[in-house]
Formats: sequence, structure tokens, C-alpha cells
Amino acid sequence: MQSRCARSRIVLVSLLAAGLGLSSAAFADDHVRGVIAGRGSDGTVMVQTDDSQTIFVVLADATKVRRIDGTRSIRMSSASLMPGLRVDVEGRYDGENHFIAERVNFKRADLKIAMAVQSGISATEERSLANEQRIEQHTQTLRQHGATLDQYGQLIETQRGQIAANADKVVATTGALEAANARIAALDDYNVISSVTVYFPNGKASIAPKYKTQLRQLAEQAKGVEGYLVQVRAFASAVGSSALNQQLSLQRADAVTAVLHHSGVNPTRVVVPAAMGTTEQVASNNTAKGQAENRRAIVTLLQNKGVAAK
Repeated sequence: MQSRCARSRIVLVSLLAAGLGLSSAAFADDHVRGVIAGRGSDGTVMVQTDDSQTIFVVLADATKVRRIDGTRSIRMSSASLMPGLRVDVEGRYDGENHFIAERVNFKRADLKIAMAVQSGISATEERSLANEQRIEQHTQTLRQHGATLDQYGQLIETQRGQIAANADKVVATTGALEAANARIAALDDYNVISSVTVYFPNGKASIAPKYKTQLRQLAEQAKGVEGYLVQVRAFASAVGSSALNQQLSLQRADAVTAVLHHSGVNPTRVVVPAAMGTTEQVASNNTAKGQAENRRAIVTLLQNKGVAAK
């Protein structure tokens, strides 16, 4: 009797063991363990497994995502499955490297690490973008500077041409000045009858009314002088370029000569107007008063000594 009961217990235990083994085999799930390497636009999660395989995990609406905090399990959104997060995925394979996920578990500590990694990547990406923007700005600035330098180069070439042209004018004016000086030196044979000094505004050749009156009076006086000549010498203050001052003195000499002509002095009686430039400065150019004294034209009425001796 006891032997029969013992045999019955052995059969029952064997059946239970077989049943448990069958149940375990029937309900066994596959696992994928590794780190999320990226997420696809189709909802898949790419996992780099611990044995260096790449598995594409498919997330369905029924997939349960859980965060494990010690003994607690907290439901999470699939959005928490970020690159860098270590996960344990339960489910089944659907092909060689595709895995249908039924449950995705991860630890709270691993989530913190992944979030810190993502924060660092975001900051790096922002810095990289800022650096790219600064590089582009610097490139544009360099292009602008290059264009400006080209403009300066063209301007310098233009100014060089103008300087060369002005130099030629100075040479020509110097020759005329030397000829005028020679003619003036020949005036030693003349006596000075009267003289008028005309002063000019800065940078101008206009004649004030009072000086026009004095020039007309000299022209009227010349009509009563036999064998007369009128000498005109115009000057500029030594402020500014020599070429400009030379031209300005010529304009002043011409302006004075024009008043004399209109006042009845025959052009043949006027010694060729002399543009004296900045020669014969009578005052310092360090003061406004001195400069004003240098901006002048000297008009002299002369009579031939031979005629005067008759």
C-alpha cells in the first residue's frame, strides 16, 4: 500500500515537472539588451546590443515602457527612449535584426545618464551652429573688406594720375613764372607812378567793391600818363597745396586785369599778369591775419623813364 502511494506521488511530480517545463518553454520571451543608438522616422528604435549587434526594435501601441526605480515600476512614454539610454527589451524577433517589442524597461540612473549625454550633445550642436554662423559672418566681412580694398586701390590709382597731371601743370606754371619774372626784371627802366593792393578772401579770387573802385581810379590816372604800363602780380598764402595756390594766384591776377580792361586800360599796356603763387610772403601764415595779408594782388602804374625825362 505504501509502495503504491509512493509510485503515485512520483508520477504526479513528474507530470507537474513536465507541465512546468512546457509552460516555461511556451511562454518564454526573447530579450534584447543594449544602448539606444538612434530613433527612426518610422517609430523604430535602433539598439546597439551588448554583443555589438544592431537591432531595430519596433514599438507598437501596446508596447509597455517602464522605468525601474528599485522595486517600483513606473509607466513612461516612448518619447523617453532617447539615444544613449540603456534598455532591456522583451518581445520576439521578426527577422534577423528586427525585434517586436512588448515591453521596454530601463533604470532611472541610466535615464539620468542619457539625459546628461543628450544635454551635452545639444550644447555642442548649439556651439557648432554658433561657430558656423560666426565663420560665415567673418567670411562676409572679409569679402566686404576685399571689395573696400579694391575700391581704395582704384582710388589710389586715380589719385596718382591726378598727382601726375598736377605735377605737369606745376612744371608748366613754373616755366611761365620764370618768364614773367624775366619780364618784370626788365621794368627797371620804368618809374612807379602809383600802386594799389587788392586783398582777397580765403580760397577765392573775387574782388570786393572798394578795391574795384581803387582799380578804376588807377585806370583813370593811367590815361594821363604818357608811355605807361600796368604791372599785376598776384599772390596766395602758403596754406594748402602749392599747385592749388599757384592756380589761385593766377585766377586773382586775371580777375584784377579784367577790372582794368573794363575800366579803359588797353590790354597791350598791361604786363602779362604774373601768378606769383606763395612767393614773397609778407606775413606769417600761422595766424589768420598773416594769411589775409598774403592773399593779395599788387597793381603798379609805371612810366617809362625815357618818356618821363622829356
